Amino acid sequence: MERISVWLNRNSLYIALLAAWIAMCGSLYFSEVRGYVPCVLCWYQRILMYPLTGVIAIGLLRRDRNLPYYVLPFSLLGLGVSTYHYLLEKTDLFAGSSFCAQGVSCTTQWINWFGFVTIPFLALTAFLIISLMSVIALLNGQPEAVNEEGDPLRTPWLPVSGVIVVVLAVFTALFIAGEQDPQVAAAQQSPFATLAVTPGPQVRVDGTISDPATLTRGEQLYLQSCAACHGLDGQGVANLGNQLRGSEFFAASTDAELLAVIRQGRELTDPANTTGLVMPPSGGRPDLSDEDILAVIAYLRTPQ
Repeated sequence: MERISVWLNRNSLYIALLAAWIAMCGSLYFSEVRGYVPCVLCWYQRILMYPLTGVIAIGLLRRDRNLPYYVLPFSLLGLGVSTYHYLLEKTDLFAGSSFCAQGVSCTTQWINWFGFVTIPFLALTAFLIISLMSVIALLNGQPEAVNEEGDPLRTPWLPVSGVIVVVLAVFTALFIAGEQDPQVAAAQQSPFATLAVTPGPQVRVDGTISDPATLTRGEQLYLQSCAACHGLDGQGVANLGNQLRGSEFFAASTDAELLAVIRQGRELTDPANTTGLVMPPSGGRPDLSDEDILAVIAYLRTPQ
């Protein structure tokens, strides 16, 4: 146990460097390979994370004992932003938040591994690791400028470059492979041929609502999940989301076809994609049931 403690004390900032580079490359993989468009809070986290890849590397190369002081303001602020973003996704604590009034919704869950691991959760974990490792380094006076005998240390270019090269090699392979989201791949396998839709008794195919509560539910879900890209009134947002309410596409499609499109999403390579942006499967809300989405469709079919 003591050996582990000594090793951690001496290598804490290398662990922080590894976490920062994995976080940066991972975020670029999600946006540039899978096409997951970052929201406003995602950009704030990138702004706080990306500089750390260089700051930590240079600090280690220079054996700067003040390095933890440079790192902690970024990592702690990033930890706060990531925590807020995660709570915004998973709870109703900030239901009245004004963030992401335009652009991709901050509640869009591009991934939801194991039911709780989202992109903000991954960022939160990285910022937490960097913060903890920086505190450990601060308490132990790392990085050391001299060895145990008091002799000057050589520039530690090998471990620093080794961490960076390994991370870049792994993510270069992922970039080349271009692994597609399983949910998207599954949805692209004849979504219209295999779809069986049984609308609930409160939502009819013509879009009328027999129960006002269902219409209210559809409006709430639309405002939560769709309005950021398609506008509060469904008329679209310039250079972001197409018009839905009253559009030819909406009028020419059945409820079953619209449900299939929403479930499938729109990849950048989809010939029907006219925006140049990704629409996530289920609008980024895999938790929505078919009846929830049908309620949204019916709400959009209802004249204002």
